[in-house]
Amino acid sequence: MPDLPKLRAERAELEFAVESRQRELGPDHPELAPDLRALGRLAHELGEFEDAQALLHRALALFTESVGAEHPETATTINHIGLILHDLGDLDAAGAAFERALALDEQSLGREHVNVARDCNNLAGVLRDMGDRYAAKEALDWALSVYMTQLGPDHPTTKSVRRNRNLLG
Repeated sequence: MPDLPKLRAERAELEFAVESRQRELGPDHPELAPDLRALGRLAHELGEFEDAQALLHRALALFTESVGAEHPETATTINHIGLILHDLGDLDAAGAAFERALALDEQSLGREHVNVARDCNNLAGVLRDMGDRYAAKEALDWALSVYMTQLGPDHPTTKSVRRNRNLLG
């Protein structure tokens, strides 16, 4: 269960920082993108999906403009948008977002990067929810392989993905 008062305080603090930086740099400065993404993540954790989507789409536009549409920062932002879409039950759009993030990360970072594993794990959740257990298992196997190599068998993320994979049989 998230600590809502703590999350709200974090969000208020970050909003104040972003507003100050916007006054200093202008509303469309690329340096705002990471903070806007962080704000979007906090809004998502607070259940404020519409606000989270708006913040993440704004961050995505800034990342795309500043580092390009093929950059890992862009992929990470697309991944976060996919998480919101999944939570909202828009499985087709969530799957498309995770597939896009996966393609970008695999192309720029390689098949064995933890961001690729993250994307596979998130895609597997959508595939499972769509009833495609076989594809979900394949995605989780890939994610688990990467996490085992990069993080080790005792890392909390590796353990979580292993549990998810075991639940699918």
